[in-house]
Amino acid sequence: MLSSRRFVAVCATAVLSASLLSACGFEKTEMATDEKVGISLPFKPVGSFSPYSDDALLNTRMGTAETLVSLDSDGKPEALLAQSWTMPDESTAVFNLRQGVKFHDGTELTAEAVVNSLNHAMKASSKPKGLGKKELTFSAVDKHTVHVTSEVPDPVLVQRFADPGTVILSEKAFDGDKVTLINTGTGPFALASFDTDKAESTAFADYWNGAPLAQGIRTTFIEDGVARANALRGGEVSLAQAVPIAQLGELSDHQVEATPLPRGVYLHLNTNKGVFADPAMRAQAAQFVEAGPIVENIYEGHAAATEGKMFSANASWSKDVISKNSLAGATDPAGAKIRLATWTERPELPEAASVVADQLRKAGFEVEVVAKEYTTLEDALLAGDFDAVIASRNYQLGAADPVSFLSSDYTCEGGYNLSMYCNEEIDKEINDAMNIADLDARYTRAAEIAGKIVADNAVIPLAHEYSLIVFKDLEGVTIDPFERRLITEKLAKADAGAN
Repeated sequence: MLSSRRFVAVCATAVLSASLLSACGFEKTEMATDEKVGISLPFKPVGSFSPYSDDALLNTRMGTAETLVSLDSDGKPEALLAQSWTMPDESTAVFNLRQGVKFHDGTELTAEAVVNSLNHAMKASSKPKGLGKKELTFSAVDKHTVHVTSEVPDPVLVQRFADPGTVILSEKAFDGDKVTLINTGTGPFALASFDTDKAESTAFADYWNGAPLAQGIRTTFIEDGVARANALRGGEVSLAQAVPIAQLGELSDHQVEATPLPRGVYLHLNTNKGVFADPAMRAQAAQFVEAGPIVENIYEGHAAATEGKMFSANASWSKDVISKNSLAGATDPAGAKIRLATWTERPELPEAASVVADQLRKAGFEVEVVAKEYTTLEDALLAGDFDAVIASRNYQLGAADPVSFLSSDYTCEGGYNLSMYCNEEIDKEINDAMNIADLDARYTRAAEIAGKIVADNAVIPLAHEYSLIVFKDLEGVTIDPFERRLITEKLAKADAGAN
């Protein structure tokens, strides 16, 4: 795209070809009527916005696609594309669709479209984690009713469809194994174009909950936290996620929203190979790692102390469960070498890594810190190539179920097991917890099992993060404790009002 200065020069002096006329006309239109809101997000798209990739959350945050249900502040399902539902038995959910909903390509949201979209999600090579490991079947009862059957009783069947990977897309989204989000979602903004650095979306006038107030969204993906802060200061964007806390003092004329999240910062110790395969070495690390300085000095009040818990002590189902790292059997490591990894997109993580590295050195370890962009680290993280990893992780992703989180992150077959943890007794307890229907009892059981994993020193909880969104001259910013929604039809420039 031509810059504004270059646009003026080229369009004033060049003999305009058809293509240049088109380019100039595009630039001129945007310069004259640009009411798009600029936002910056910390992670670049890695899967062309496919909902079956790590990009799934981008679609719901940017307001370009929607799921059957959303989550309320307690993590329980609430209406979105499905206006109501029933569970006639423990293996069946019946969704009644909202009527009058259109996809961005103009086609109508019907039960057949929902079934088609969900079947693609189930068959995807990287099936959305929220759908679970068991087979689900979908059928259209009538034009606005979808029947879902699980092969096993499933207490969280309905809330599985709050997973951003289950966004409902039009038939035109699918071409064999390929899926596109361009003009195929139902959100207030239609994705128009994108690359790895930016995305453009336009207001969808036929949005079911009313026409959006903003004309569109211009999203830039900036992995460096200081660069995101600079984009705010320079007026390039009006909103940014995950601005470094150290930068907030220079953004005093901006509004800061800090909201507690179901997200922890964890020190994972590799229990399968290397130095920390020895329980005595893990106990030595646990003896010297102190979370207090990280919460107080790095997060500066924008995170909560863990009190030794994997899940926030503020959660009613976690607060009364005892959880702490075991210090028994700690042994002098005598200079054992370890590699500690973290990623740079969340600016506090490398700072935390520096503090933890110093603490581990005092414990007798020789520590090398590796801090890189997440995309360059992921394969090595999942392969267990590091002795320790500092990670930020939302424990109510997917189906918003902490039991499912434990299954994914702390079982022998877990798909995101950064601690390389494999304990058959814990696996059985997690599998048994999957069958608990009462959500309060289910979540409390998850906290109890997590306490045992912490006691085994597979993980050392460091902080419970807050959502940190910084913006200026905007109204209608959505603050979602589950980080799934950010941009809605209510977003508008503060001086634009409802016009």
